[in-house]
Amino acid sequence: MSLLINNKNLCERRKSENMSNLLKLLENFWILKEEDSETFYQLKNLDKETREFIVKNLGLKFITTSNMVKLEKVPLVPKEYMGVLDFEQPRDYAFLCLVLAFLEDKGVEEQFLLSNITEYIRMNFPDEEIDWTLYSNRRSLIRVLKFCEKMRMIRIDDGNQEEFAENSEAEVLYESTGISRYFMRVFPKSITEYSSWQEILNSEFEFANGISQPISDIKRIKAYRGLVVDGSVSFENEDELLYIKRQKVNITAELEKHLPEASFHIFKSFAFLAINESYKNTYPDDSNLCDILLLVSSQLLSKIEKGEYSLNPANETLEIHINALKSILEDVQKQYKNFWNKEWREKSLDKVFDEFLKFLCELGFAKLQEDGFVVIYPIYLKVVGEYQASDEAEESI
Repeated sequence: MSLLINNKNLCERRKSENMSNLLKLLENFWILKEEDSETFYQLKNLDKETREFIVKNLGLKFITTSNMVKLEKVPLVPKEYMGVLDFEQPRDYAFLCLVLAFLEDKGVEEQFLLSNITEYIRMNFPDEEIDWTLYSNRRSLIRVLKFCEKMRMIRIDDGNQEEFAENSEAEVLYESTGISRYFMRVFPKSITEYSSWQEILNSEFEFANGISQPISDIKRIKAYRGLVVDGSVSFENEDELLYIKRQKVNITAELEKHLPEASFHIFKSFAFLAINESYKNTYPDDSNLCDILLLVSSQLLSKIEKGEYSLNPANETLEIHINALKSILEDVQKQYKNFWNKEWREKSLDKVFDEFLKFLCELGFAKLQEDGFVVIYPIYLKVVGEYQASDEAEESI
């Protein structure tokens, strides 16, 4: 998932067929022939210039098969929102890895039973034997299987996997689509040789295009990847931000050529891309939670302009006590909650604030410190919003 800033409300939306090839690859985890054959063939025959940009400037691997194309998207800085949002606990990820291992030997349209999966996990789960009589374990596996189905790695031929939540003996017949083996990335060496996620991430910058071509300019790869995959590069990645500033002209020209939907913005302490397109997984979207973030951002910016708060001159961050931030949200809730849907109108201030702060930190817009202060990053204050009455007396942000 990328977190590119979305300017779609500031311009006329373009039709998806006019999207650049790179944006289509960034927007989708993969493109399947059976779901969108036209886009599949267009990207399978990707032009040489775009392929070179992907390898030279992003250091990423572009994968094509007879029924799937995929750009492996590896971030510069991992963030919470980049995980599987449907998962609720680490065990979900462990089950996913074991389901993928189970599917490794399954051919296209090869069938198997839910009991085959549960037995495989029971036999191979490290350090313990999984007890399928526990509801929490069954619920965890259902989340994983739903995700695999949503990603088109498996299909249900017969049965209802939800019944497994209530009955550990419930049976479901699945079939493999054959694309699960391309879900996980290929690492330069065995994953058992890594001792931390930091080592795994650093290994991404040892080779371009997977494991074949050594990277000649790691700074360039990191800078471009931070912009294009993460959506922004902050002062916390000083070397990459300095590279972006020094290479502003070249980067602008490259992005205009390969990602014309994006506008490139550089400030003192960060750089980011804004997308002038209807694009998945961007901020802001049309949810009430994003509305609330925009409204609070607008309030914060107004208070800064009035001199009530001041930014750190070194990095343009704002430190505000959690209670003061909650007070601003309370004002927003009192003033604007009538514009929100029923679910959000009925939430208490504490509930709204908890979800607001959690989302703000997940997006990388803020960080909660142990002393009770919240550090607001400058990128959050660059996108603000307010409700305005339209000709039909409706309200929009």
